[in-house]
Amino acid sequence: MSISEIEPERYVVGRRAVAEALESGTPLEKIFVAYTVEESSALSQLRVAARSLGVQCSTMDRRKFNILERQLGCAINDAQGVIAIRPVREALSLEVLLAQAKASCAEPILVVLDGITDPHNLGAIARSAEGVGAAGLILPTKYSAPVTPVAVKASAGALEHLPIAKVPRVSEALKVCKSQGWRIVGTAVPASALYTDDVYGGPLVIVIGNEGEGLHPSVQAVCDVLVEIPMAGHVQSLNASVAAGIVLFAAKSRRTASS
Repeated sequence: MSISEIEPERYVVGRRAVAEALESGTPLEKIFVAYTVEESSALSQLRVAARSLGVQCSTMDRRKFNILERQLGCAINDAQGVIAIRPVREALSLEVLLAQAKASCAEPILVVLDGITDPHNLGAIARSAEGVGAAGLILPTKYSAPVTPVAVKASAGALEHLPIAKVPRVSEALKVCKSQGWRIVGTAVPASALYTDDVYGGPLVIVIGNEGEGLHPSVQAVCDVLVEIPMAGHVQSLNASVAAGIVLFAAKSRRTASS
């Protein structure tokens, strides 16, 4: 069976990610536990949580479990002996996500990814986004890392808590956000402001670009302001997920200080 045939987006890999899926109410069809995996308090708690929600825990032959790990793009033992399968996760429409976000609080934050194709970066950015209380992610349907088990694991389960909308074109989606009163802040070099400046008020969309090419010109053109992180060393750019974390927590800090 090839990785395309097993639909990797339907799998949740690792004890923590599966536990987060159960806690967040993500519907799971079954949880596979590798045969001979060492029982621990965390695994016992996971079994109890699954049982309370009516989710079956099934023991899987270790050899078959290792094959499934490889098919899902994980290293052997990366799953810590636990893999779950869930129904196909449907992305929200942009309109639904915007409405949900505004209903969640007076000044919500959404995070848009422009050209982030590495699932580890997607997961790490999602982890920071969830950490600042973001109301969701907006991803392009093309030129974006899919929400694979690798991404979910890199997010430490954050992707199980974040609503996701997928859009054909990031620039057009940002225009819709702007027309509804969202402030668009992009990351770019050179920029018109520093990431520490007071530019994060109101309903906020933060746009993160690929660390190699940055934001597409059409995306930059829609932004209300572009911010940059000054670099003092020989390296001129940060990993996209690191830059995203810095900007997101700077925004959170600024908004907390202003409230």
